Amino acid sequence: MLADRVNHKDWIVVTDGGRALVMRNDGDAQNLLLTILRKYDQAIPPTRDLGTDKPGRTHASVGPGRASMEPTDFHQQAEDRLMAEVAADLAEDLRQQNFSALVVAAAPTALGALRKAMSDELRKAVVAEIPKDFTNMNLVKLGVALSHALEAA
Repeated sequence: MLADRVNHKDWIVVTDGGRALVMRNDGDAQNLLLTILRKYDQAIPPTRDLGTDKPGRTHASVGPGRASMEPTDFHQQAEDRLMAEVAADLAEDLRQQNFSALVVAAAPTALGALRKAMSDELRKAVVAEIPKDFTNMNLVKLGVALSHALEAA
């Protein structure tokens, strides 16, 4: 059961890609008492407002053919930058020995971006990953939801 692996003073990251909360568990494994240590909030406008360029075109190396290129997803790029910032800050906190174990709860796409941005040392500190978005919950509901998600894992 993963709930036994979340101890007093372990850190928890909750993110959806556009915002993130870094918290510390001041309770125990069964009763999470979350304290917010850091907030990341990036007001990312919709992709249509970030870039309106038409996708590029390329010519075939042989013959008269042309093809369209995949359009740039500026929204995803902004989320990737935020996840890289969160991962870098967490890696620095780990180097300073501010925590030894980390639980990550993130929307699936944000979880993938965060995993890519994590250093090897930070990846080793992760004791549990929850592919779910909890960012819209208050702290009390969040603690209960995380406990249930960890017990179910």
